[in-house]
Amino acid sequence: MAIRHREGRKKPWEVYWNNPFTLKRESLYVETEEEAKKQDALKKYQLRYERDLFRKEESGEPKIRHTIESAYYLYLKEKSFKKKWLRAHICTMKRVLRVFPGIPLHELSAGDLKTLKEHLMRSGLKGTTIKKTFSVLRAVLQWSVDEKMMEVVPPFPTLPKADYEKFVPPTQEELAAMLPNAPEHVRRVILLGAQCGMRVGPSELFRLQWKHVDIQNQVIHVPSAEKNVHEQWRDVPIRNDLLPLMLRWLKDDSEKSVEWVIHFAGRPVESIKRAWEATLRRAGITRKIRPYDLRHAFATEALAAGVDIGTVAKLMGHRSPTMILEHYQYVMNRQKRAAVESLPSIRHVAETMWQTGTSPDTFQ
Repeated sequence: MAIRHREGRKKPWEVYWNNPFTLKRESLYVETEEEAKKQDALKKYQLRYERDLFRKEESGEPKIRHTIESAYYLYLKEKSFKKKWLRAHICTMKRVLRVFPGIPLHELSAGDLKTLKEHLMRSGLKGTTIKKTFSVLRAVLQWSVDEKMMEVVPPFPTLPKADYEKFVPPTQEELAAMLPNAPEHVRRVILLGAQCGMRVGPSELFRLQWKHVDIQNQVIHVPSAEKNVHEQWRDVPIRNDLLPLMLRWLKDDSEKSVEWVIHFAGRPVESIKRAWEATLRRAGITRKIRPYDLRHAFATEALAAGVDIGTVAKLMGHRSPTMILEHYQYVMNRQKRAAVESLPSIRHVAETMWQTGTSPDTFQ
């Protein structure tokens, strides 16, 4: 295997190797040297374990007994994560591999998983991070069971409660200040994110096309995020006051043959980080607000307006209201307070329902 740099190419770094099974040269191309080195290391792992498997099967010997590490690299090969998610995935799984550097899959026990949990807790990691680490590990182990590398996933220990980051979504005043200071593609993100609750990023909003928008029935057929494997679409109604604006967007984009709802100069976008930060500066907003917080603004306003939790969860693409309850408890508490205050006063109850003989003044 080797790496080489090719001048004048869009993806100038090439990782190439000789496939030991086909005896042909294969290669892949990436944009940075760092990514090339990462892919080179990953491919070496994959080829090593595939070669061992091939030799064992050819000789009639029992299959190689995989470790968590070997299974993980084969798992990565099949899943083909995008670069952004691959880096985060590997970083998460490294926490597991440090504790289990060479343990065979078939020897992994419930006690080992409990040891892992205790180690992560002693490391000072938050409950959210620990739950995420075990979620990644569970996916790898379940894949290993499906691939006949192990018989069953051991029982997982009870994990600490997730301590989600406290966030303050953008207010209506902040959104109003951002809109006139935003370029066109960011303005669309603000309006659709805050009014429709879509995930701001490549998973949903950035891959939304005009073919997904049903203007006649005032509904957006949102392609669900990749992590939502249970439904491919969800329908989000278009507000009456947003419809004329979307009609204008559609007219402008149709004249330019643009199929993406969020685009820059006709091309789909993958990130709005720079344009977003510039918008905040021009609007005079100094506190941290992320594009994803538009989704939080949608949920906060919907709950504050009295929309039931189940409906909010469906509009946002959650399988159950649990996520809403965990993230927006402060809004729920306000609703509880409003519900209690809306009840008839004790004085009113005393005057209308209680038997005579008890003075309503007692309840003043």
